[in-house]
Amino acid sequence: MVNKTALIFDVQRFCLFDGEGIRTTVFFKGCPLRCAWCCNPESQSPAPELLIKPSPACASCGVCLSACGEGALSLGERGVRADLSRCTFCGRCESLCGFDRIRTTGKAYTVDEVTEIILRDRDYFADSRGGVTLSGGEVAAQADFALALTDRLRAEGIGVTLETCGFAEPSSFLRLAERAERVYFDVKLLDEAEHIRYTGQSNKLILANLREAAKLTEVVVRVPLIPGVNLSGVFAAELAAFLAPLPVSGIELLPYHRLGLGKYRELGRACSLADTPLASREENRAFFETLKKQTDKPVRFR
Repeated sequence: MVNKTALIFDVQRFCLFDGEGIRTTVFFKGCPLRCAWCCNPESQSPAPELLIKPSPACASCGVCLSACGEGALSLGERGVRADLSRCTFCGRCESLCGFDRIRTTGKAYTVDEVTEIILRDRDYFADSRGGVTLSGGEVAAQADFALALTDRLRAEGIGVTLETCGFAEPSSFLRLAERAERVYFDVKLLDEAEHIRYTGQSNKLILANLREAAKLTEVVVRVPLIPGVNLSGVFAAELAAFLAPLPVSGIELLPYHRLGLGKYRELGRACSLADTPLASREENRAFFETLKKQTDKPVRFR
């Protein structure tokens, strides 16, 4: 039986970087990995959350406290704090904050509701050869809903692209992959121990799903380049060797950035790579050139 709803943390319209043409990207909430460099930490938990900007960004006006009927909010030295065990994520505090300092992340949508949003832009999809991208978090963590949504969109003549970390139950994941026009598949590390260290999970299932998905549809491998983790000639050589026998259509490199650090603070969490410096243009380019010399797959930066 298909789940009636899925927890979505964002639906972004007019996207240009998650596939061809103009796209709508649906971000599913909940991910089995805990990548140390994750730039969307609000995507990880499979439950709703509150993001609250700490003082001095918070004006400490107290309007949100008086609006909360559950008594979930309090005011301290660092601004507003939330007791998530009492919060119903009704969004009233967010709607009343005149300073845009508090927001809920994660809302239950039905397939009909998501489809209605997407269909607003079907003319743009047709004119630009665009479509819909399902992203996360991890889409396959809510696979029944994603399959139902994909089938609905295909019936409407709208193509679907899948972005995935690949850590998913194989049968449902591969049913999703074979319905997708393209799969952007993350490969972070090939050494299992290092993968566990930096993501919290083994990569055996991920790599097995990659091998199978590449037989079913177009697969583009995406690689986040993280200084001190995988930004090295050794990993470039390992990656080229691993991908050599696989029919993937290309490799996209994603240089590390720190744009998500503020979200960790808003969630009241620490980022383990907060002090990791950005790689220079020359360092990223050196990885690109090393990989390009060792693979016949097209390589580009995203």
